[in-house]
Amino acid sequence: MMANSRQFSVVGEPFIDIYKQGLLSSDNFNNAQIGFNDKFEHLLHTSLQQPVFVKDMAYHVADFISDSHILSARHTFLIRTPKLSIPSLYKMRNDFHENEAGFEGQYLLFKRIHELTSKQPYVLDAEMLVKSPMKTVKGFFNFNGYRMPEDILEWQPGSRKDWEGRTSWHVDAIESSSFIDNTNDVNHAELPSRVKNIIQNNMLYYNLMREKISY
Repeated sequence: MMANSRQFSVVGEPFIDIYKQGLLSSDNFNNAQIGFNDKFEHLLHTSLQQPVFVKDMAYHVADFISDSHILSARHTFLIRTPKLSIPSLYKMRNDFHENEAGFEGQYLLFKRIHELTSKQPYVLDAEMLVKSPMKTVKGFFNFNGYRMPEDILEWQPGSRKDWEGRTSWHVDAIESSSFIDNTNDVNHAELPSRVKNIIQNNMLYYNLMREKISY
């Protein structure tokens, strides 16, 4: 959708490999920090030519992002209930680590940005996005000071270059031409107890973020 707006240079998950590198050792973390700084500076440079929209997981950046990085960007948090997002993660990777659900990292980064800027970042919920896309997207564009294009909610199916190597994670997006409500696709009765426990453990952070929804 954001690429369809034609107002932004859209970059998908630029920090995922840096995050993985940082997990290996303290030396790798230091090198990953250098890589993060370089990539962030490149994004800032690109934004001088055209506004840049970056989509990434909060826990990918939380350990690397500095106060100056935070202050140089606008921040939006897209949340989705653990009852839907965690089964989706389990479907793709049944041995995922609980941290990869991302809810605690998202909430802690939200708090940090709010405290540093004294302004609440924009928060939108995925369920509202698919059920009321016009209202939700219009609110996002208004908040960030941009005009919402009239045709932004419909796009041509297809992949993106920044999804190369991770195509299997983006199949639904690649085949989509608009937002689709697939809430009923999840059968919780078939989930193992470990996944159910992870869902329950993350409801706290999701509910705390829901209290911050901006519309």
